[in-house]
Amino acid sequence: MPLVTVILNSYNQERFLAQAIDSVLAQTFSDFELIVLDNGSTDGSAALVRSYDDPRIVPLLRSDNQAISKRFNEALACARGELVSFLYSDDMYLPHKLERQVQLFANLPDAVGVVYCPGNGLNELTGARWTHPTVTVSGSVLRELFERHHEGTINMISPMTRRRCFEGEPFHEDLFAEGEAYFYRLAMKYEFHHDPEPLVVMRDYGGNAGKALRKNHEMTMTCLDRLASRPDFPAALVTPMRRFQAMLDRDQGWSMVRLEGDMVWARRCLVAAVRGDVRRIADPKVVVGALMSYAPKRVRAELNRAGSLVRRNPGNTRIVEGYR
Repeated sequence: MPLVTVILNSYNQERFLAQAIDSVLAQTFSDFELIVLDNGSTDGSAALVRSYDDPRIVPLLRSDNQAISKRFNEALACARGELVSFLYSDDMYLPHKLERQVQLFANLPDAVGVVYCPGNGLNELTGARWTHPTVTVSGSVLRELFERHHEGTINMISPMTRRRCFEGEPFHEDLFAEGEAYFYRLAMKYEFHHDPEPLVVMRDYGGNAGKALRKNHEMTMTCLDRLASRPDFPAALVTPMRRFQAMLDRDQGWSMVRLEGDMVWARRCLVAAVRGDVRRIADPKVVVGALMSYAPKRVRAELNRAGSLVRRNPGNTRIVEGYR
């Protein structure tokens, strides 16, 4: 039985898939299985997976495209490793990712269910590289994930998780991609451990699913509402979570304004931020974002251009409408 299961999800990303697979096969730790889950690709992805002759690869080649959450549950049902790590086909692991996290788990108490780290960014179009900020908390972290979200998020591919943590907590299959919001559920039951060393690379090619801002925001808010409705959700965390949701609404509205998206949606989010946390009424991003949303498009574009000169984003600043 392998110690680690890597679940690699892919859909129509033949151009990146081999690099993702190779980044796992090149790990300095070899006791793993790699479940390559092709979610109904119509390009050459399935043939590419079949071309590999490595007994550690477990192909799950589906003929239709379904919710990523559903596919993750299918892969977890097949997983044999005690530890699980996810990967998307447009991203990569650094060579010692599995070895380092296995070693960390070996020296951590059983109460720790998740080990996570920052991730490096790679702009596929410009070659720029940087490290994404992440919250740096260990132990019982749910409150801190709400209150310190401004420091950065836990991305989906950096953590390694004990497989038993997923038992009784399947991904929400009615949501296309629960993604990182799943870790709020795990933080209710298990301790987390932060490792400061980046171990993954997240490729930004301009069309990533993470740029589907509106869809991702709606799914995240649904996940948080469901979390708050659980009977085991701590009553003391209801207010911090609602304030967290208000911050997410603010950030969504601000991003829509800055990226020249849907101004009606932007204003709706900014209003929701104030309703969720009245303190946001004096938040500069709420005030300035609301004013800019009513400005003529030409004026708003000039303001955004000036803002981008002050605060440069190494990634590709664009919005996509949904998942492809």
